[in-house]
Amino acid sequence: MSSNTNHDWQSNRRSRTANIIPMRFDAAYYYERGLRFLERNDLKRALKAFRKTVEYEPDNPVNHCNLAGVLSELGNFEASNEVLLHVLKNLDPGMAECQFYLANNYANMGEYELAEDHVLRYLDAEPDGEYADDAEEMLDVLLDEFGGGKVYARWEAERREEEQNLAKQDGRHLLELGQFEAAVEQLEALAKRDPENTAARNNLSLAYYYTGQCEVAISTTERVLTEQPDNIHALCNLTVFTAQVGPREQFLACVERLSKLFPLHYDHAMKVGTTLGLAGEHAHAYFVFDRLVRMVDRPEPILLHSLAASAANAGRVQTARKWWKLLQQLPDMADVADYYLKLLDTNANNGQRVRVSYQYDMPLRAQFAEMKRRLQTGDLSSWRHDPLLRASLYWGLRHGAPETRKAVIRTLALLSDEDGQKALRVFLKRPDTDSSLRAAALFALQRTGLRGRVDLWQNGELTSIRMSDVPKDIILQVDPVWPLVVDRANAWLREHHKTQYAGEVKRLWIEFLQAGYLTDNIRVVKPDIWAAALVYWTQKHRQTGVRQRDIADWFKVPTSSLSKAAARLEGVKEKGSS
Repeated sequence: MSSNTNHDWQSNRRSRTANIIPMRFDAAYYYERGLRFLERNDLKRALKAFRKTVEYEPDNPVNHCNLAGVLSELGNFEASNEVLLHVLKNLDPGMAECQFYLANNYANMGEYELAEDHVLRYLDAEPDGEYADDAEEMLDVLLDEFGGGKVYARWEAERREEEQNLAKQDGRHLLELGQFEAAVEQLEALAKRDPENTAARNNLSLAYYYTGQCEVAISTTERVLTEQPDNIHALCNLTVFTAQVGPREQFLACVERLSKLFPLHYDHAMKVGTTLGLAGEHAHAYFVFDRLVRMVDRPEPILLHSLAASAANAGRVQTARKWWKLLQQLPDMADVADYYLKLLDTNANNGQRVRVSYQYDMPLRAQFAEMKRRLQTGDLSSWRHDPLLRASLYWGLRHGAPETRKAVIRTLALLSDEDGQKALRVFLKRPDTDSSLRAAALFALQRTGLRGRVDLWQNGELTSIRMSDVPKDIILQVDPVWPLVVDRANAWLREHHKTQYAGEVKRLWIEFLQAGYLTDNIRVVKPDIWAAALVYWTQKHRQTGVRQRDIADWFKVPTSSLSKAAARLEGVKEKGSS
């Protein structure tokens, strides 16, 4: 070969080499290659490609997850778990999808408790995440078909404990339990001990409001807003307070500020919308809820109801109907949605606009229509555990008419819990508490079993007495007519030389009053009828030979009225002996 020929060959080779594009073997190349192999279901070659991505970018958690996914597809669950646990431990502890992948692997391995643990971890970290629906379905299968639930029970307990601990830090737990008097006491101490705890001060203002101390509630909230003008909770609280008690100018200023807000935090946005609704600004409330529902993947029942309620209250009936029908499809919400849909139809037929609560339980007024029935049957479970109803009771105790206050006192006597005792003790210190209401409150405390001393306003000053010194017949002082019954019965006993029965007559009357007062089942219009009935009952059961007609004639009352009253007394004795 001549030198010229060799030169030409080398020159041509250099020319060909210059035209070749060098290949870049990096993580992106092998990632694309791995995807192509996956599409062809060539798992072994896909595995090889994704191993290369890890080699090129060992600190990229996504590469490791892809590798773990292929290992899982190949049935090598243990190796897949090793990769996923490496990601969580060394690369990205917050990569929640690894928890879901681990749950899948453990489920396939028959390790159902570990699967339950990891699926709960995923749902805890990403309740609205990409795999949330699949995770919830997996959890249902684990619980229903594989005898799970132990891990879930522990998880729930831990969640409740964590929530309770957080709530105790700002006193919220007492508000949630409806123990408003206790909340005032604890939150005042907490706010004094930690003035920087704004959440506690906001909750204290709510506790003041729920116990009827509106002016103090407003001033407490105003102090928070002076320090933090953008505090949403304080602004919402002040809006609700001023909506109830004014001044009107301050309320309108609060509404104007709220209507311009849309917090990105879900709970804050819900509070703003609900507050606007409670303040009667239903169109503004609808705007907030409508915007919020577009931002979440799966609206909660309370959001759907609030959206429907604001639409209905704003006169947008068909829109309200649409949202309640959507609520109707959610688990355990059919009855609630049906109630409001029927309410829409009823009001439409009557030509009236519907007004509904932003809480999706039964409207408060409908629940209070049951007050007398519950007092008579002792069905007080909802009052015992419902903060809204409890707040209404305390409000009535502070601001209601005398008959309303007596009704509340009766209810608190039946509830017989510590917070009710606190409310009654505070009530007794008020200078405007008359003697009959004071007696009712003392009887209620007596009935709850309170011991020790209690302060009360009496004879123009605050005094202290022992509960053991409260007369056993304090119930007689609740109504000025009730002692007259005993006096009239004693008059008959004296005239007929039968005073040995005076103690029995009084005991029977007190027993009747105690039972009837608690169930709001006493109407004493004519004392002589009841006095005659007491005399007749005692003489009949002592077989003294005194005739009913003679007793009726002496008291100048109809025999039929005496007989009915005596039957009521008999009913009390029968219940007491059963």
